[in-house]
Amino acid sequence: MSADSASAFLIGRLTLEGRTPRVVLKAATRGIWRGTGVHVFAVADDRLWLVQPRLLGEPSIASVPLTDVGGGRVLPGPSPSVELRLGGRTVRYTALEDVARCEEFVAALNS
Repeated sequence: MSADSASAFLIGRLTLEGRTPRVVLKAATRGIWRGTGVHVFAVADDRLWLVQPRLLGEPSIASVPLTDVGGGRVLPGPSPSVELRLGGRTVRYTALEDVARCEEFVAALNS
């Protein structure tokens, strides 16, 4: 599943549930290599949403309240990264979006 398809899946699912995402960070990949998998994040209704495609079947979708997210920050560069603090751990994702979108996403997380 492509990043565009995963993003459309997440936006569609949120729309079906009557939710409107404030911001979507399309196609962030965990780690430094883009081949590790597509992740799409959204901030909607005071929750952080994640879609991760699976090899077979529909993508998996999960969400946590923003109160469970310890915040985030942008690491700019040629391939910007976003760090999220979840469950006492810091996880870094190499974004496939530009720095401006990453900053918009982190601002929504931290608001």
